[in-house]
Amino acid sequence: MSAGIAISVIITTYRDPDSLGLVIRALKQQQRLPDEVLIADDGSPPDETQAMLQATAATVPFPLTHVWQPDAGFRAARSRNNAIFHSRGRFLVFLDQDSLPHPCWLATHHQAVSALQVGLGHVLDLSNDAANRLETAAIDNGTLASLHTPETWRRLQGLHRKFLFYAVLRRLGLAPAHKPKLRSCNFSVHRSALDAVNGFDERYQGWGQEDDDLGRRLYRVGIRPVILVARAPVSHRPHLPRRAEAWRNGPNLPLYRQRWYANRCELGLDRHPHADVKITRWSGSR
Repeated sequence: MSAGIAISVIITTYRDPDSLGLVIRALKQQQRLPDEVLIADDGSPPDETQAMLQATAATVPFPLTHVWQPDAGFRAARSRNNAIFHSRGRFLVFLDQDSLPHPCWLATHHQAVSALQVGLGHVLDLSNDAANRLETAAIDNGTLASLHTPETWRRLQGLHRKFLFYAVLRRLGLAPAHKPKLRSCNFSVHRSALDAVNGFDERYQGWGQEDDDLGRRLYRVGIRPVILVARAPVSHRPHLPRRAEAWRNGPNLPLYRQRWYANRCELGLDRHPHADVKITRWSGSR
């Protein structure tokens, strides 16, 4: 970790430089700018994403780092750990390539979450029509909120109350192991907490459960949830739905349901750096 680097934002990506560019554009409009942004790339054709980041780096007021691993299937846990290992911040905040943070997003996470807490956010789903109408002006002007209907905002408020309910149950020792749920597309945590549990468990390959597993391990070592569902909004761009049977029939669900699991996973941050990971850094326009 370097002196002066307080907040690292980590964005997962795979084969979609256009969407990734919009997320970085939204980060330029944050009330509190990140001190660095790392791209956790799960094996995109490197030239495509690299070219976009090279062009973007000169236009953003923060350093960019491309952390790329070879494409060997869906390895989001390992990819995020790559970026965590090479980050320099004390406070880490996470996004996905299809998630556009509203201007208050980063400041809210930073102000609300202490070293013994994890900040839990969620997403506001954009309708197909709103996504098709999405213009860079809505990002640049900080008006992403206007793309959502009142009903969408009401549903988010309902989710916020549900997460608060589970947070109360957790204080009483009555919550399920992974509740309130950590969603890896919008959460924040101090580096010391990730180090305590050794980051994401890289045995999780394919879709699902690696975020539930991280959440329950953080709770087991005493990290408390802070509910930011309606306070740190992110607009989620629609994509083809993942098939539920791929999750049910995949290897992650049986792994997650094992009766015993260590608070500190065996295949995590302490196995890094990996020789097949490539790092490219740009200093930004500051």
